Amino acid sequence: MTFDLNLFLIYALPGFLIGLLLGYLLFNGSRARATLREKLGEREAALRVAEERQQTLEQDVAMARDQVKPLADEVDKLRAETSRLKARATKTAEPSSEPVAAAAAVPAPPPSAPADGPRAFQPDGKLPTFLPERPAEPDDLSLLKGVGPKLEQTFHDVGVWYFAQIAGWTDEELAEVDAKLGNFKGRIARDKLREQAELLAAGRVTEYEARFGKLGPAK
Repeated sequence: MTFDLNLFLIYALPGFLIGLLLGYLLFNGSRARATLREKLGEREAALRVAEERQQTLEQDVAMARDQVKPLADEVDKLRAETSRLKARATKTAEPSSEPVAAAAAVPAPPPSAPADGPRAFQPDGKLPTFLPERPAEPDDLSLLKGVGPKLEQTFHDVGVWYFAQIAGWTDEELAEVDAKLGNFKGRIARDKLREQAELLAAGRVTEYEARFGKLGPAK
């Protein structure tokens, strides 16, 4: 049997070269996969650290809120007491033709409604999702962070007037209201309006300011 160089060049050499190329590609592919696995492992480790950090921060925030609440309640009680004393002093200083005993009977504001905070509406039972008409003394919804004049008017248009009304919404009711807000859809959840309303409806102004900032109408 004689060696045929032409046949070797035609059949064997291309196969040999293709084998070398495939081997090279497989080697580099394995190395690339190993590098990717290493980077993936690093990113997964970083993600675990970030998740643990987030969990720790959430626990710290929860603990801080638990510590703030009793202090905030005490501050609100002091504010209410100061308001009663001021009202009593003002009433005493005013001239009156009524008997002294009657002048001393000064009605005190409820403890849940500090003089420098919003009026805390305390309904008997749960308010309906929507009220059919404007009430005599609605709450100032613009005190909620994220509620400007247009959003407040939109709330009024659909029948929302009270902090206690917003605070009492179930998830289903919230979704029902949200669907009626047009361009403001999603703002209730995004701006945590239900959480804000819960505090203002209860007159917990100090806790509100600790969580959401100084109380005041939207600019």
